[in-house]
Amino acid sequence: MTKLFASLLMILLLAATAWGADPMMARIRALEPLIGTFPPNIRPAEAKATKKRYEGLKSELDARIAAHPQDQDLLFMRGYLQSMGHNFDYPGAWQGATDDLQAVLHANPGHIAAMTALANLWVNSNPALAPEAEKLFRNAQCRQGREPVEEAQRGLFFAFYYQGKMREALRQSEYLQQTWPDNEQYRRYNETIRAVLLRAEDYQAPPVPLSGKVDMTTCDK
Repeated sequence: MTKLFASLLMILLLAATAWGADPMMARIRALEPLIGTFPPNIRPAEAKATKKRYEGLKSELDARIAAHPQDQDLLFMRGYLQSMGHNFDYPGAWQGATDDLQAVLHANPGHIAAMTALANLWVNSNPALAPEAEKLFRNAQCRQGREPVEEAQRGLFFAFYYQGKMREALRQSEYLQQTWPDNEQYRRYNETIRAVLLRAEDYQAPPVPLSGKVDMTTCDK
């Protein structure tokens, strides 16, 4: 993995979807600037307090889920919280997030936020899970129809990259740039994948830009 590409993982944008009015979700999202990416953005002086906040939220959710074990909103919130816990290597967070998010999808296969949260967890933690993450990202877009799901489309870039599907990753970076031209990060994705392809192709001419409008990746494959 190139240093430039690794740096991109640090600043992945997180879900923009509103996940209900429960104030617990607002408290969970308040942790995103600290543990919402890998590696986490925690200064040493903040580590103890951040861990305490995480554990407090987790304990509250555990208690609420014990009383309402089938509540999809609660399971999603705990799953999403634990997906962030994995970013600072909290014990059991990866498996806990996977279990909770899969439980949500078992009860509600159309839960787009759970699909993208689980796919992001998988694609950023184990390249071997990239094919499964790709399926989830595609399914999330399929459920939405023709309106782009930015997180799914962004996630597909990484799913393609980790599977070695470099041309698909290039195409996806072109789509991201065309669809969200004000997002500077998507230009960096494009530059990164072009640099990778240039090296892989023995320093031949870099890939030419794709002509015309690039269609989004959906659930059709």
